[in-house]
Amino acid sequence: MAGFTSLDDLISEMTVNGKFNRSDWNKLTHAVGAQAAGTWYALPHATGNPAAMTLGAVGTNLAFHNANDRLTGSMRHGGDVAPDIKSILNASAFSAAATSMPAILMLVDMLGWYPVTTTTTTGNQALVNSKTFTATAAAPSVLTIAAGWDIQQGTPLRLTNSGGALPTGLSTNTTYYWNRTGATTGNFATSLANLDAATYVATSDTGTGTHTATVYLGDRAPSHGAGVQAFLTPSVALGAGTPNIQLTYTNQAGVGSRATPTTLPISNATAPIGQIEYSGTGAGKFGPFVPLQGSDSGIQKVDQFSYNVTHTSGTTNIVLARPLLTLPMTTIGVAAERDLLNQMPSLPRVFDGACLTWLMYAGAATPVASAFYGHLDTAWG
Repeated sequence: MAGFTSLDDLISEMTVNGKFNRSDWNKLTHAVGAQAAGTWYALPHATGNPAAMTLGAVGTNLAFHNANDRLTGSMRHGGDVAPDIKSILNASAFSAAATSMPAILMLVDMLGWYPVTTTTTTGNQALVNSKTFTATAAAPSVLTIAAGWDIQQGTPLRLTNSGGALPTGLSTNTTYYWNRTGATTGNFATSLANLDAATYVATSDTGTGTHTATVYLGDRAPSHGAGVQAFLTPSVALGAGTPNIQLTYTNQAGVGSRATPTTLPISNATAPIGQIEYSGTGAGKFGPFVPLQGSDSGIQKVDQFSYNVTHTSGTTNIVLARPLLTLPMTTIGVAAERDLLNQMPSLPRVFDGACLTWLMYAGAATPVASAFYGHLDTAWG
């Protein structure tokens, strides 16, 4: 068992050392329109506990926006525990709302998203995952990012250099976390804990050549992308139009120019906030994730996005997430439960900084503001 040498060790870590967390949660289905039968929805936008998350409202259009457990709307899971390893032990969910069953809840670690305000544009749109930067020789060093990417707080980055050397104090193969001080300026921290403590990296020179900072998901996605999937969900309701959607991405092995298959997902006309916009029943409907090319098992980054025709308005978001567990629900008022130690021994890992949230499949037309409740147990050792 990852993090534990035996069942006795697990029990000791939980009971003697207090390495256990229980989170109780509740979510209301979206307030704009009933949840359509056969359709997936993203519940980060939904009210409840944790509170609604705000997608698409901050940052730069088409540029990666980080998500972590410091973000409003993330479910609590016990905080940072490294070098210990944290796993999910048990989960449950139920609803007493009329016509809320059947349903499926899927817990995911949401790594971040690319806001797309240009939904009235056709053809390939390049997404922003990296920019060049300069650094001052100071304690802490002040970094200035090239225009076109307002990097948000906590974004994980890896650094490269061409034609010279990084500033002394910075290195490749180290993950840095961005402290945002302005739209193009900030500092680096070597961990989320250091970011919280305002402990930033110092440099003794400005380096030489060209420095580049690139999004890095590997600290929360094994092998930097394995198991990471993508879905699209509006944060401003989409207008009329049913475009085909295509993503071009770099896969889990670092191979670029991968693309969603020829049978493309088709966006739903007037998709409301929270709906996974290409899910539903019929041709061109998928859910919850965008299908990947060939035998690809994950995404390191999304490089391009395209609609073949436009929506007339709205904002969507290309979300990257790592699925952790599913809870099939069949009966109103009866809890769905998963024991991930004994019943389904998988102990899904929860990394430091994980932004846990739920996706929901509506098996029946579910009224607005239908309440779902549940809990999540985690332990670490």
